[in-house]
Amino acid sequence: MDLSSILSLLEKANINTNEVQDLIYEASRLDLSNEDNVRSLIRKSAKLANKDISIEKENQIISILKEKGISSDLFSLLR
Repeated sequence: MDLSSILSLLEKANINTNEVQDLIYEASRLDLSNEDNVRSLIRKSAKLANKDISIEKENQIISILKEKGISSDLFSLLR
């Protein structure tokens, strides 16, 4: 799936694509090995999607990301 397809899906879900692009840009500049940075991105992502996220769910996401890792190349592909 390319970026334009992803943005189209986001628009259909009434998610502001400019804010998503800003978040991607912010994420590409952060140290993603820092858990506080990752937690901040998770919270901001949930807010963009108009979703509440419990600390338990946040912890699950952090656990998965630690297990699977985050590639900094991901953000360069999404720009």
